[in-house]
Amino acid sequence: MNIRAFASSTLAVTLLMGTAACGIFVDSATLKPYSAGDGLNVNVGALQLRNVLVITDDSGDASLVATIVNDTTAVQYLAVEFRTGTPVDLTVVANEGLTKVGLADRNPAIARGTALTAGQYVDVYFQYGEQDGVMMAIPVLDGSYELYAPYAPSLFAPEPAITPDVTPSATPEG
Repeated sequence: MNIRAFASSTLAVTLLMGTAACGIFVDSATLKPYSAGDGLNVNVGALQLRNVLVITDDSGDASLVATIVNDTTAVQYLAVEFRTGTPVDLTVVANEGLTKVGLADRNPAIARGTALTAGQYVDVYFQYGEQDGVMMAIPVLDGSYELYAPYAPSLFAPEPAITPDVTPSATPEG
């Protein structure tokens, strides 16, 4: 009887191990960090850039869209360089706490003349202060798509410079 009990116990343990521990030697995908959005995440020193992406349209310009978390106690000036045929530099102000970058967030960052097309990746270099910079291949998305249309660079029209109407006054006598 002991042999039958041992054999049935061995069979039960083998079946349980085969069905319950089927993933014991496989890496779980839930433990791997990933960007849960259309853009990518980039850390530069104490600045955390989240869901970074580039929107383009037929204008040939590109609009940077991101959320920046600034854990420092001061405003930081983030240098952004689009590494295209002709590099294009921008400076983005990262206020303390959370800063949203993009046209729809009333904080545009437009790179003129990049000639990027949707579907490609563009190398973008991020750096601020004395921190080491980080280069990332950022996805370029289509501004004609309804979700990204508010961020399309062609929507950006800089406010016209106002020149005061100066009329010459009489020469003071004295």
